[in-house]
Amino acid sequence: MNIRVLGCHGSQLPNYNTTSFLIGRNVLVDAGTVTSVLSLKEQMKIDYIFITHAHLDHIRDIAFLADNICYQRREKPLVVVSTKGILDAIHRHLFNNVIWPDFSKIPSTKSPVIKFQIIKPGRRLKIGDLHIKAIDLHHVVETVGYIIEAKGKTVIFLGDTGPTEEAWQIAGSTAGLKAVFVETSLPDNLKDIANITGHLTPLSLAVELKKITEVNPDIYLYHMKPSYR
Repeated sequence: MNIRVLGCHGSQLPNYNTTSFLIGRNVLVDAGTVTSVLSLKEQMKIDYIFITHAHLDHIRDIAFLADNICYQRREKPLVVVSTKGILDAIHRHLFNNVIWPDFSKIPSTKSPVIKFQIIKPGRRLKIGDLHIKAIDLHHVVETVGYIIEAKGKTVIFLGDTGPTEEAWQIAGSTAGLKAVFVETSLPDNLKDIANITGHLTPLSLAVELKKITEVNPDIYLYHMKPSYR
């Protein structure tokens, strides 16, 4: 499984990009930074975007990617995958013909640029060699993480989250778990804000990692606010 980090920060400054991971050539986890990093040729290869939640730093470039695909006249739609609540928020607040054109109806409802596909937590989708399952997380809005397995090796992408139990229980029981990508948004001196906004600090992350007892995956930290690095 090849993972390319297009962006891994919780906000944006020069040389600090918001969150997006490219899995292989055609699957994204989140779309905070896509079109400013990938060439147009690379963008045209993307078939699926799995969204963890509807905050802007995770969805922004769906808009520009849809725009680029539209004018390249690609035949197959870009499939945006998440829970019903998250997709409804994206459709209502972004692709609403006010903030951005509704590319789920352009050029027509029968042949749209983007298509929304619902995944329920605990359910699994198969895309090529990838088996992708959504899991619930604890953030200030509806949020999921994704367990991605390919050829016996598994990686977990945890979206924005505060302390959680279920995700770590699942991680601890996942055979072949090689890596967990987990947020650490704020420094410890802002723990009160982290608690209010549903994020982790280094100390709270340390507590969370103790919940993994059966496996020993690599841990990759992301979603740090660049102003505190």
